Amino acid sequence: MPRIHVRCLGEEEPEWIPSLKNGLEEEGVSWVVQSGFEGDGIAVAHEAAIESSLKIGVSVQHSRIVIHHKQLPTDNPVFDVSAVTSASARTLGSNSARLAKGTPLKPVN
Repeated sequence: MPRIHVRCLGEEEPEWIPSLKNGLEEEGVSWVVQSGFEGDGIAVAHEAAIESSLKIGVSVQHSRIVIHHKQLPTDNPVFDVSAVTSASARTLGSNSARLAKGTPLKPVN
């Protein structure tokens, strides 16, 4: 099934996952959440994008969300947001889906 790969750094899902999922769900794009990853958030998001048939990967930490596209250089994500809030996590989820659909992105506050 085509879906966006969301990878959590660490063993537990960060508190922003429900808001991120809400944004993805609003756009009607499938996703899968996996935990237990380690390393740099940008590299983890890029690897997730490579493995996603939709070419979009997301890494989530307790204070940071990174969205990456398979065709971008590893060190150049679409979004790299620190100091995440529930609202920004939801917008980032929506934008992940919008990237996959090729629709305009929402501004992230």
